[in-house]
Amino acid sequence: MENIVSLAISLAYILLVIGLATLIAHHQGGRSEYSRKFVHIMVGNWVFITPYFTSLWAVALVPFLFIIINALNSRFHLFPAIVREHENLGTVYHAFSMCVLSSAAFEFGWHELSFIGLLTMAYGDGLAALVGGRWGRHHPFAFARDKSLEGSLCVAIVAFLTTLACVFAFPELHADSLTMANAWYAGEAVSTAIFLLESVLIALVTGAFAAFVELTGTNGCDNLSLPISTGIFASLLLRYGSIGMTIYLLVALGILIYAYRRSAITTDGIVAAELTAATLYAFSSIWVAGSLLLFFIAGSLVSKISNRSKRKGESRQGDVGARNWKQVLCNSLPACVAVWLSHFSQSTNTGALICFSVFAAACADTFSSEIGMLSHGKVLNLINLKPVPNGTSGGVTLLGVIAGIAGSALLAIPSAGQYGIRGFVFVCALGFAGTLVDSALGSTIQQRFADESGQLMDAPAYPRQRAAVGIAYTSNNVVNMLTLIFICLCAYALRGFVIA
Repeated sequence: MENIVSLAISLAYILLVIGLATLIAHHQGGRSEYSRKFVHIMVGNWVFITPYFTSLWAVALVPFLFIIINALNSRFHLFPAIVREHENLGTVYHAFSMCVLSSAAFEFGWHELSFIGLLTMAYGDGLAALVGGRWGRHHPFAFARDKSLEGSLCVAIVAFLTTLACVFAFPELHADSLTMANAWYAGEAVSTAIFLLESVLIALVTGAFAAFVELTGTNGCDNLSLPISTGIFASLLLRYGSIGMTIYLLVALGILIYAYRRSAITTDGIVAAELTAATLYAFSSIWVAGSLLLFFIAGSLVSKISNRSKRKGESRQGDVGARNWKQVLCNSLPACVAVWLSHFSQSTNTGALICFSVFAAACADTFSSEIGMLSHGKVLNLINLKPVPNGTSGGVTLLGVIAGIAGSALLAIPSAGQYGIRGFVFVCALGFAGTLVDSALGSTIQQRFADESGQLMDAPAYPRQRAAVGIAYTSNNVVNMLTLIFICLCAYALRGFVIA
């Protein structure tokens, strides 16, 4: 009965918001800018109803329905008051974020996950557009010239206040805090003061993080990246934050800023990498967290090594240049999913082994590709052993094979700190196997295009060119993801060789 009542209230509230938005648009002479922002902000208040649901299906049903409605509205303009001409999929992303965060918060019992994420998107992003449009006079962000300092401050302030409010609203955050759990060390009064200070600092960091995420979003994608990233980031800090985690994240941020200045990573790549770092530190060991930094540093360094042969090979590839969020996620998402699952299934030792194997495979593939293209020798297709041009996916060289072994061994070193020599050999072997699997998939299912001479290359020779071989839309990033998922499954299946 609670679910039925909550569903009825939810639908009535959202329909009321749409009705009021229609009146606002009519009053504005048909213009939808203010009515859209009204809906954007007010729909976020639905999160206050979610604690009254008692079943996952009921929590997910309301936003799921509005994913469908918003998708149809973007196409057919069923509700003109909440869509602009040439609208992107921002409203669909908005509903999708509501579905993901509310469902995850219910399943994990992390109420702050949805409250911080959705309210920051609703009020922070909504007010940022209004404030920036009306009073935005300063545009200091070189990577986001269309966004103002005033609007970014709105996002930061809302994220700060929402995070701090959640600390006081949800008592379980007190129980999960390491400071409160050890209150008897310094006395309850002192520990409470320290806890409050920590909470304020976490809220400040969350505010800064949210503002940066909003700056990196384009074409409505911030309705996905802002709530999901901010909700996860704040929840990890509130539940697992420590001095060690703070130092680690600062070190990671310093490395990422340096990489950005060297054009090795994009701003949205920084968001994905920092969120990955927080996840691995919270749910795994310091050895796993360190392996992420080692992989990023080593991969960035070898990508800067170049000669004439490599430059010629890179001209045949796509996604050359600074790493964006897609490349970061394709190399780290399997590891993140593994540690999330292992954490909630009480098998963190297995999750760590999977992470080591994933990063060893990713590093082996990076070394094999980046260093292999330096070779002036023959490049052979791994499947049929026929010669192919340098830079062709699926092509291997002797230098690349040796580099792949070296990259795998390098990333297997941290695993020795947790599992000893047996773990090192296990991870090194799986890492090198990963680069072979990647090459095999690259030469079979990855989409490749024919150039003027009929030779295959990763990048299309002209716009809308159809793939000559492989499966359409199966890019190098997709192949990387599939490879690392395969390595995850292998590590899990063979874990008995390392973990008793």
